[in-house]
Amino acid sequence: MTYSSWHLISANPGGIDIKIEADPFNANQDRLLRQVKEGSTDITWAVTSKEREAQHQAVYFPLARGLLGYRVFVVHPDNQDAFGSKSPAQLKQALSVQGIGWPDNEIMRFNGYRVEEVPLNMMFKLIESGMADFFPRSVMEIEYELSARNSAQLAIEPQLAFYYPSPTYFFVNKQKPSFAKRLKKGLDIALADGSLTALYEQQRFAKSAHKILEGRQIISLTNPILTPQSKQTLKQYKHFLLQH
Repeated sequence: MTYSSWHLISANPGGIDIKIEADPFNANQDRLLRQVKEGSTDITWAVTSKEREAQHQAVYFPLARGLLGYRVFVVHPDNQDAFGSKSPAQLKQALSVQGIGWPDNEIMRFNGYRVEEVPLNMMFKLIESGMADFFPRSVMEIEYELSARNSAQLAIEPQLAFYYPSPTYFFVNKQKPSFAKRLKKGLDIALADGSLTALYEQQRFAKSAHKILEGRQIISLTNPILTPQSKQTLKQYKHFLLQH
């Protein structure tokens, strides 16, 4: 979900209320980022990249606590138990699918994995048909996505997970630096008083994600597209980030 206007975390005791309105078109991520750049949408959130930080004002705070960087594999049920026995070289020869223009493509290729870029509506179909081997999905997303396709021939591979630093930020228009500063200050206040961590721990997606990761072999990948400021952000909020 993204917002054309919304309620800020109050950066001071006398903070004002701001009306929240969800984007009425349920646009995809690239379109939402374009709308923010054009000024027709006030704010969205997305996984960061050099290009996105260059074109928008990032709020340098890791919203998902690093959890979006943990990726497990959507596979065909017939292949559910095949990946655990693959060598690192064999896994790199398996064909993965990702979205067109996603930052993950560059990360996967940099680390030696095969990637096919396809439209979102094709990704799961390629796994079902056997034309692709696996689709790495965040542990924050995968259960919801599969439950929405419960009649499809899809399963979660049970043994492996990728991890690469992949911070998710709020993005606002470049012409609104004070807006970004206010957002970050509010997030820092909520982190310092414990309310942000408490809110996170109540979320169903967080509980589900931790359960999915239990006992998995984590394969760490290098993210070559982190900006210096993102690297600094990850250091600054190291104790807020989750470790598995």
